[in-house]
Amino acid sequence: MKIAISTLSGISYGGRTYFNNLIPALAKVDKYNEYHIFTHEGSDLSETINQGNFFFHVYSSKLNSALTRLFREQLILPIELKINKIDIMFTAKNANIILAPCKTIISIRNMEPLCYKNYQNHWILNVFSWLRRNYTLISIKSADRIIAVSQSVKNYLEKLCPGINDKVNVIYNGNPVAEESLNKNADGDRTPFMLSASKFVAYANQLNLIEGYAGLYEKNKELPPLWLAGGIHDKIYFEKIQKIITKRNLTDKIKILGLVPHGHLIELYSQAHAFIFPSTLEACPQTLIEAMACGVPIASSNVPPMPEICETAAIYFDPFDTNDIADKIDSIFFDERLREHLRKTALERSRFFDWEKTAVDLVKVFEIVHQDNP
Repeated sequence: MKIAISTLSGISYGGRTYFNNLIPALAKVDKYNEYHIFTHEGSDLSETINQGNFFFHVYSSKLNSALTRLFREQLILPIELKINKIDIMFTAKNANIILAPCKTIISIRNMEPLCYKNYQNHWILNVFSWLRRNYTLISIKSADRIIAVSQSVKNYLEKLCPGINDKVNVIYNGNPVAEESLNKNADGDRTPFMLSASKFVAYANQLNLIEGYAGLYEKNKELPPLWLAGGIHDKIYFEKIQKIITKRNLTDKIKILGLVPHGHLIELYSQAHAFIFPSTLEACPQTLIEAMACGVPIASSNVPPMPEICETAAIYFDPFDTNDIADKIDSIFFDERLREHLRKTALERSRFFDWEKTAVDLVKVFEIVHQDNP
């Protein structure tokens, strides 16, 4: 069986982590099937994987615009799939290769285009989300199989597109944090801080987190600082965050780190005294898996799939109730018995997520699709 995987797009934010862990895991668990990886210059996957059944098709770094990547994937890639006699095309993102001359599998890893109407985003973001939503719906209908990265995503898709349940498989992301780094989380003597990590966009809900933090700080001046990591996805939303920090006199308490390199982010998880995750829209939040693997106590939004991912390894709050957010922050920082329980259960729960298990499950789906009648 010949399987093609495109990493030409869908690599922003968690996408790069997804591919950089999934493809090496596939190489470990599958020595039989033939893989053709379509990637771009600058990707180190072609250098790290030297295996007879893996072939890398490396394209120019000039594929730096969305339009160029779209043209390459949708018009040129189908020709190359035919030339290489590919049996299955897997795009680990919402978009299918519509003209692919073979069976196709997509993965729904981004819920934003499907739910953007629920949030007050900048109108330009809404335009792009509208386009991505329609492309996602077309892709769902045209794909031979769909990978949902959580049960919550599967449930949503079945309500959105009735009748597709027979072609949806749930396969969770793995844990990219190395085992040897799991215990580097002792509190020690360092200055305590709480960490939150997500791109700055309305659904990430940093505004309510800051309001909850501000309310608690008014009551308890011993509250440690809050550090916010993440890139700016919506400039208008980010400006609101800056204004509320200034308005609530929190410039000395809340630190905005910007987009942090993944390796440094893992260090921050391990050093943080608590990880706060207020997001209201996720598919399979990689940050929660990573935070659990680092053994940091977690307080999270109670919106699915967060409880599905963490189970008992976190305490949960209503992300739209700033008082509830404040209460949970208070508990997770000042209740040492709770913190120790969360540390232990986080490490245990993180071991459920394994990239080799993800790869094995994905290969099984490849085999099912390949065996299905045309």
